[in-house]
Amino acid sequence: MRKYRHLYFDLDRTLWDYETNASEALAEVFDKFGLALVFGTIGNFRDAFTKYNNALWSQFQQGKIKKETIRVRRFELSLLQYATKNKALAGHINDLFLHTLTQKAGLVPYVSEVLDYLKSKSYHLYILTNGFTKIQEVKMKSAGIDAYFEKMFTSENTRSYKPKRGIFEHALKSVNALKVESLMIGDDMEADIIGARNFGIDQVYFNPGKTEHHEKVTYEITDLMGLKGIL
Repeated sequence: MRKYRHLYFDLDRTLWDYETNASEALAEVFDKFGLALVFGTIGNFRDAFTKYNNALWSQFQQGKIKKETIRVRRFELSLLQYATKNKALAGHINDLFLHTLTQKAGLVPYVSEVLDYLKSKSYHLYILTNGFTKIQEVKMKSAGIDAYFEKMFTSENTRSYKPKRGIFEHALKSVNALKVESLMIGDDMEADIIGARNFGIDQVYFNPGKTEHHEKVTYEITDLMGLKGIL
C-alpha cells in the first residue's frame, strides 16, 4: 500500500451534505418570499433551482462562464421558467438562500468518525473546492469540521478551478507535498477524479449512489468508512 501524507477533500457532497442542507434552505426561502404564488409547490421550486444551478456549475467547470454568474442567474432562470421576470427578486432570493444555507450543519454519514481517525494517524488534511471561499468557510464552521483542516484551496484563492491542473498544482506546492504522497477524495468524477488523475495524483472516487462509469480510478468507495481500508 502506498504511503500518503497529504489528503485533499472536496467539500460539497463529499463531506458536507449539500442535498439535504440545500433542500432545507430552499424550503425556508420558499416560505419567506411566498413563492407558492410563482412556483405552486416547493417541489417545482426545488426542481427548477436544481436544473439551473447544476447547469451553470457545469458551464463554470468547462470555463464557459464566471462563477459570479451562477449567483446572478440560477434564481433568475428559475423564475423565468414560471413566467416571472424579476432580476431584483432573484437577487434577494439568492442572498437569503446563501445566508440560510451556510448555517446548515448536515454532514455525509461517518464524516466525524473518519476525520477523527485520519487526524489520529497524523495525515495532513485540506479542502480543495470550486465553491466560494467565504461561503465554504462558514459552512465548515457551522458543521463543526473546520478545525480538522490545515488549509482550504478554492478557485478564488488559487486562481484556478477543478478539473484544471492549476488548482492542484497550487495546492501541492503550497504545502510542499509530493504527488506520490498526495490523494484527492471527491464525489465529482470530472472535477475531482479526472482532474486529479490528469494532474498525476491518486484519487478516491466517493460514489455513494453507485453511479456506473467507465473511468479508471485509483480507489472507489460507497461510504466514507471505506477510507479506513485505504489509509
